[in-house]
Amino acid sequence: MVKATLRRAAFAAGVALCSLFIALYAGDYAVLRLRMARGGPNSVLSTVTILYAAPIRGGKLSVFTDQPDQQACVRSIFPQLTYKPCWYLRRHAFRVVN
Repeated sequence: MVKATLRRAAFAAGVALCSLFIALYAGDYAVLRLRMARGGPNSVLSTVTILYAAPIRGGKLSVFTDQPDQQACVRSIFPQLTYKPCWYLRRHAFRVVN
């Protein structure tokens, strides 16, 4: 009796969590399309500078600032329109090469 109640509650919580995620993703997409309709593609797209780095001794990185790379990104919470979100690219602005 108690296991069945817990199982039903866990299933309901899982369905609610999945529904919330789907609603958040759809809302993010709707806001993105609305901003694009009002201001064009330049209102939702941006670029982030990506720097390359190579590992050196002592666990440190040598950053190459002479050849930065520009990557397009979208101003949203989730990846949309085949672009990664800008907040994600800004936090991962270094690409480590071997």
